[in-house]
Amino acid sequence: MSLRYKDPEATLAIEVEIQSEKASAMRRVASRLESLLVELEETRQGWLGASGPARARLAARHRELRGEAEKQRWYLIVQREAMGLRHHGDIDELYRLPPAVE
Repeated sequence: MSLRYKDPEATLAIEVEIQSEKASAMRRVASRLESLLVELEETRQGWLGASGPARARLAARHRELRGEAEKQRWYLIVQREAMGLRHHGDIDELYRLPPAVE
């Protein structure tokens, strides 16, 4: 028994659904990354104005957020690869990770 579909329209409908799910997953990851980048900047601004234990706490939070942003950025690249996109220079421009704070 062949596993191929005999109906090209059914095959096309399945392919469209798969591509739609891939695009949706990529949008979710990009949205999460954007949110993390905003939170990173807010945390950095708070860190700049803080001192003592509050500054150390904000630095730790910044490291945590930056690690999560790095992971989400990698997920986005994986999703792009799944969609057939092989060049990711625009990711570096659109989703620039800020430097770490100390």
